[in-house]
Amino acid sequence: MRKVNKEKTRLLPFFIPHIGCPYICVFCNQPRISGHQEMVTPTIIERAIEKAIAEQGQMGQWEVAYFGGSFTAIPRKLQDTLLAPATDAYRKGWIRGIRISTRPDAICIERLQELYAAGVRTIELGVQTLNGSMLIDAKRGHTVEDVELACAHIRQQGITLGIQLLPGLPGETWQTLVETAVRAGRLQADICRIYPVLVIEDTELADRVRQGSYTPLTIEEAVAYSAFLKTYLEKQGTKVIRVGLQSTEDFDAGRGIVGGPYAPAFGELVVNYQVRQHLQQTIEEHREVFEDPVSIKVEYARALTSKVRGLKNSNILYFIEQYGYTRWEWKQYKEGCTTEAIHMTIDGITYSITL
Repeated sequence: MRKVNKEKTRLLPFFIPHIGCPYICVFCNQPRISGHQEMVTPTIIERAIEKAIAEQGQMGQWEVAYFGGSFTAIPRKLQDTLLAPATDAYRKGWIRGIRISTRPDAICIERLQELYAAGVRTIELGVQTLNGSMLIDAKRGHTVEDVELACAHIRQQGITLGIQLLPGLPGETWQTLVETAVRAGRLQADICRIYPVLVIEDTELADRVRQGSYTPLTIEEAVAYSAFLKTYLEKQGTKVIRVGLQSTEDFDAGRGIVGGPYAPAFGELVVNYQVRQHLQQTIEEHREVFEDPVSIKVEYARALTSKVRGLKNSNILYFIEQYGYTRWEWKQYKEGCTTEAIHMTIDGITYSITL
């Protein structure tokens, strides 16, 4: 097995429309995506690589990424044509590697070997869920076994493995979410993106919402689901590199979204929730041994302020409501302190909480 390079890279992304995808999932607006995005050309890719290096430097630190579609499901000749300028840059030492996103059932050992030779060093799979019946209902067109086999092949090839999960698909419950988390942990992925399901206009899910047969997650539910997945997978050694869709002008204005947990700062909400859980667990464990706390002081580094206090002081307000009988003090460490630990002192007893 080849060694996977896990050093930090800078992405140079290119969008590939869903021309290779053989299915239209219930959450996917394929006509809208393909109708409003033009296919990039090798010339565009080549010039973009040259410009990035010329203007920003960092030669050898870049990773050219092909996002947006099922890359290995498009015709082989087109794959090679699109890869050519990035492969050339890789062989010259201009970029660190190439990243692609694709479907679990569009992976085979022979093609993986060819992609590795071409400079592909990261593959992200659209896993979505690891509950078999939910995959069928979402019209994904692949099975849980397809996911497991594809992940094994990618890891064996020495390529960095990424997975993408969509909590909140039709049929999702805490039970199915835990099932997905446990199975996802066993995949031994290097990285993960978590995208709670949004209901986009002109999709089957949008029709189901209007018919009353599907209810999208609330923001609160999506935050709880995502925080659970993030916490669990990180404990299994998988780095969660994104939670929630990238903010766009249309989404911020409410255009194109029928329903679902969209928030521009969704990832921040999830981190705030994770910190809140850590703090609350510490309080409850203290209460199991001692009496209800009279005073609590929370100390943290300046860099952790927004995570600890929460967006618009949401965590502070939460704890005041939950433990109104307690005197609270929220305090930054002295200037220059860079510790990642949060210190919580409850009635004179100090606990160290490491995020």
